Parts: sequence; structure tokens; C-alpha cells
Amino acid sequence: MFVTKKETTILEQQVKELMAVEFGKVPKMENFHTSDWFNENYYKRHILECLLRIHMNNEMDSRAVAIATQSNTALAKMLSYYVYDELGHDEMFARDLDQYGYTATDIQLSSVFSSTMKLMGYLNFVVEKEGPMVAVVWDWFLEFYGDEYNPFITEKAAANMGQAKVDGAAAHVAFDEEEDHSGMMTDMLGTCIKNDADFIKAQKYLSVLIPLVGEYFNELQREVL
Repeated sequence: MFVTKKETTILEQQVKELMAVEFGKVPKMENFHTSDWFNENYYKRHILECLLRIHMNNEMDSRAVAIATQSNTALAKMLSYYVYDELGHDEMFARDLDQYGYTATDIQLSSVFSSTMKLMGYLNFVVEKEGPMVAVVWDWFLEFYGDEYNPFITEKAAANMGQAKVDGAAAHVAFDEEEDHSGMMTDMLGTCIKNDADFIKAQKYLSVLIPLVGEYFNELQREVL
């Protein structure tokens, strides 16, 4: 297998460096991820966006599975299981949003930020034009991000709002840890990164995707604070 601990470490370091660049551009993004700064409205709107993006991400991954069935059965099987595991995660966040006053209708009628449309539009376009690797790289990043930041963010929210207000988010963190989604996605990288050219392409995807994440946090800051 081409993807070993060495390649994974290189990708993780790239993510950390790219995130640091975005932290420098968007101060509240850095504060949210690394300091004791907390704003309740900012957090609640972020949780709503997470739920809405889960729906979009599952649709994108499902399309990636369909394309993978044509040429990479191993990837199609692994990614389809990941989608199966992810289905219903929105309900965890919906439990918290219910406590924040959002009804199911409110959530259904909510629109994602334009930055999220741009991010998901890029992912869907590249899946169609270049294949499913970009979906795997993105999902791998999401799981790495989740391990790196979500426990801290959720604990901070609990300290400021009370544990009952973050039970859904906490359940999501626990589920990902129990199911070892990070390990699952690292294994999946090996089904689509098979040589140096593929690895370079994965790095290129990260160099595009993480600045788009920064755009989301910049829009969140502008709209809420």
C-alpha cells in the first residue's frame, strides 16, 4: 500500500500549516478552535451549518460511491459503509438545535452560507470530473479536524452553556471515536492514493479545500458577530 504512516504524517502536517494560515486571516476562527473565547450565537449558528452540511456531504459521498463502482470496487465498498455510518448524524445535532429553539421546519427552511455552497459545489464538480478521490480526501480531513478540534470546542460549549445543551454534539464526538472514523478514512486513502502522482493530487485538494473552510468561518464571523 502506498499510503503509510509517513504519507499520513505529511498530510496531517499540511493540514496544520494550512489551518494556521486561515487562523491568521480570521481571528475568531483561531479563537474558536484554540482559546477560551466563546460566543453562544456563533456556536449555535455553527451547529446549524454542520447539520445542513452533513446532508450535502452525504449526497456528495453517495455520488462518489456511484462513480467508484465503475473502477474501484474496494473504495466503493469502504465509502458506502462510511456513508451508512454517517447517515443519521444530523439527528444528533438536531437534538441540540431543538434546545436552542429550532424546530424541524426551521431547520428544513434554513439555507447554508454561500461559502458552504462554494465548498460543496467544488467537491461535487471535482467528483464528477476527476473521480471520487477528492471526496475521500475531504472526509479524511473532516475526521482529522474532528479529532483535533471538536472535543475541545464541545467541552468549551458545555462549560459555557451547560452539558445538556451539547449532548448531541458530544454524542457525535463519542461516536466518531468509538467507530474510529479517522482510522477508517486513513485506510480509505490507500484505496485511491496509489502512487506519487495521486499523493500530489491529494495535497492539491487539501490546498484548495482548507482555504474554503476558512471562507466559511469568515462568513460565520461576519454574519453573527
